[in-house]
Amino acid sequence: MKAVLMAGGEGTRLRPLTLNTPKPLVPVCNKPIMEHIIEKMRDIGIKDHLVTLYYLGDEIRAHFGDGSEWGVNLEYSVEETPLGTAGAVKVLEDRLTDTFVILSGDSMTDIDIMSAVKFHKKVGSIATIILTRVETPLEYGVVITDNDGKIIRFLEKPGWGEVFSDTVNTGTYIIEPEVFKYMAPGGNYDWSKDIFPMLLADGRPLYGSVQDGYWCDIGSLKQYREVHEDALNGKVKITPGGKQIKRKVWVGKNSEISPSARITGPAIIGANCQIRDGAVINEFTVIGDNCVVDEGAAVSRSIFWNNNYVGRKTTATGCILCRNDVVGEDVAISEGVIIGDSCNVGKGVKIKQQVKIWPDKILTSGSTINQSIVWGENWPGSLFSALGVKGLANIEVTPEYAAALGSAFGASLSPGSEIIVSRSPHKVARVIKRALVSGLMSVGINVSDFRTVPLPLVRHIVRTSDAKGGIHIRISPYKNDMSLIEFFDQHGININTNTERKVESIFYRQDFRRAGLEKVGTLEYDPLAVERYTRDFLQYVDVEAIRSRNFKMVVDYSNGSLSTMLPPILGKFGVEAVSVNSYMDPNTSPRASAIDREGLKQLSKIVRSLGADFGVLVDGESEKISLVDSAGEAIMGERLLALMVEMIGRTRKSSVIAAQVRSPYLIEQIVKKYKGSLIFTQSNSRDLMSKAYTKKITFGGDTKGGFIFPEFQPSFDAMISISKILEMTAKQNFDIAAMSKAVPEIFIEQEATECSWENKGKIMRVLVDKFKDKSVNLTDGIRVNLTKTSWVLMRPDPTEPLVHVIAEGKTAAEAKKLVKDHIKMIREIE
Repeated sequence: MKAVLMAGGEGTRLRPLTLNTPKPLVPVCNKPIMEHIIEKMRDIGIKDHLVTLYYLGDEIRAHFGDGSEWGVNLEYSVEETPLGTAGAVKVLEDRLTDTFVILSGDSMTDIDIMSAVKFHKKVGSIATIILTRVETPLEYGVVITDNDGKIIRFLEKPGWGEVFSDTVNTGTYIIEPEVFKYMAPGGNYDWSKDIFPMLLADGRPLYGSVQDGYWCDIGSLKQYREVHEDALNGKVKITPGGKQIKRKVWVGKNSEISPSARITGPAIIGANCQIRDGAVINEFTVIGDNCVVDEGAAVSRSIFWNNNYVGRKTTATGCILCRNDVVGEDVAISEGVIIGDSCNVGKGVKIKQQVKIWPDKILTSGSTINQSIVWGENWPGSLFSALGVKGLANIEVTPEYAAALGSAFGASLSPGSEIIVSRSPHKVARVIKRALVSGLMSVGINVSDFRTVPLPLVRHIVRTSDAKGGIHIRISPYKNDMSLIEFFDQHGININTNTERKVESIFYRQDFRRAGLEKVGTLEYDPLAVERYTRDFLQYVDVEAIRSRNFKMVVDYSNGSLSTMLPPILGKFGVEAVSVNSYMDPNTSPRASAIDREGLKQLSKIVRSLGADFGVLVDGESEKISLVDSAGEAIMGERLLALMVEMIGRTRKSSVIAAQVRSPYLIEQIVKKYKGSLIFTQSNSRDLMSKAYTKKITFGGDTKGGFIFPEFQPSFDAMISISKILEMTAKQNFDIAAMSKAVPEIFIEQEATECSWENKGKIMRVLVDKFKDKSVNLTDGIRVNLTKTSWVLMRPDPTEPLVHVIAEGKTAAEAKKLVKDHIKMIREIE
């Protein structure tokens, strides 16, 4: 016996689920609806199927092929124009020469079809409708039969006033080929509206077979949710994929469940998933393949399709995620929410009940979504963060994403331009770099690949060569599960906001030029890059002054690439150096920040045990440092900045110092003491670098160990910072331990408060007006100088719905109180 599978429906009532996915491929418990049907038919001996296609038919054909993977034979019939449920079968007349079954490709059932076939044969029916009883028959064809099963009357989708039975048509029919005589070739016919009434009027034997068992026509989103609950409750017989790890909990192959995660059945988790520390999966949840539920997230009564990421501390209740969605941390998804394919939900977003998000939408961090988003593309305010483009490694920042980003950046430049590309040691950075390079070359950009080198080296070579810019891929200093892609201009400085907007526009429009075959970019490797940097570096440093001191020091390289460059340099300096964490491992993320208290504690022990002059902890990208003095005391952050400004002041009077507006009062006092001048910059690295390039700056520094010596290059460089400390100490006979001890304690506290995007401007306007009689600085937000020892900075975050409040006081308690008081002030304004 053959079966005809009706798989051409558009599934409009299931949107947005069916916008990119044909209804028969919509998954139920991680398996397409049609796959459940085919397996059920195979198990009862029906292996030959004719599949009628119309809407997204190629997707169905691509998924099932010839059916051999499922042990069946599939042939396809594609409707060029809709012919109706019966007209589509008439096309197959020459292949249906014996009794056949018609099945709906979008219903779940475990009804005994062979029992109905036996009934059909027994009564000699020309057409038999398989019937079932339902509580609410309004959405179905209602049927009345006599005691022998012969159909007396039926009505398609009646109103309550017309309901005469609870017995309904399941859309499953057993048909004899002679029915085709009632249809003309090429005509549009429907079984229930046309053919069955003809048979009834003609007195032909038309029967109904009422069958027990489960049946659900998945015609609405409500029914789609219900069929999952029914399957998990055991009301319909299915075979969940994977292994049952405990009562009513099934987990697919290669999935990793943290021991601290909690899973309550019934629940299904697909293959290759990660359920991380503290995550909670509650009952009636189905999670597809390749999904990540991050730390502390909680999912209840929800359905996730494949390839979704749910961020830390996010809650998802009674929702559906289609494919390839990225949901950020601290998101709240309410009951009835549906998120279409390839959406990106920013941090802290709240999605209210019953909201539907159509595919390819981006929801800006901190927003509250009260109504469905159907049309348009809600791109975030900026693709770029403070340092570059960042996102979850291999989840948001994927090879496909990186290739498009490379094409967008390349398209912003002239064809034939040269770009220098480098990366950190981690293997994820390698993957992303190669994709970026492909994108660049595809738009006619020539690439010079520096592979794994310190970031300052790349900035320097870009600045001193004919390159039009550079790109460096690394693990983000914000979070070690995020990738960061930094873009530089021809001066080795992070690109300005105008260039960022240009790249964003090209990226979002996908408006890339494509180079002709002969003009695709070239890829070259520069084996002399390290030598060129070293040559320039040694010309800037007083090597002999350093050699005369015979320093002994310890360097913690944080598993970064500086470990391949600095040791030979220190050898030239005559420095006896002990290396720590000096190997690069592609499976290990280099330490992202130089402010690592645990790392400094270990470094302190080594410095004291060896009797070294001092120790240096370098961040993994070779940009920033922290120190440990000979007594083993850590010097970092604001204190290290103050120490550096003190050293510069003693070495070069009347210096021009650039520091971020969040720097402590002590910096102003030291600069004033040595008759220098202070330029405040915004609280981001790019503005500090830009000022170092455009102004006549002696020295620039931030509060995280990043220092700039513009005479060499206008960007952070840990190797230059270490060398200048050695040089100044040697020439001025500095005692770093004594100088550090003389730096008074600094008390700075900070906290961020949530603020909607639309209220940021209002808040800043009110604050500026409120403090108009105070000494204020508007370089970045508003810094209010309250007393000679205290200030508060209120700065809107450029990429998140936050306002940062940073304050300095005479004591830690005073600084904390200032932060709390001004957060309260901001909330009252909002």
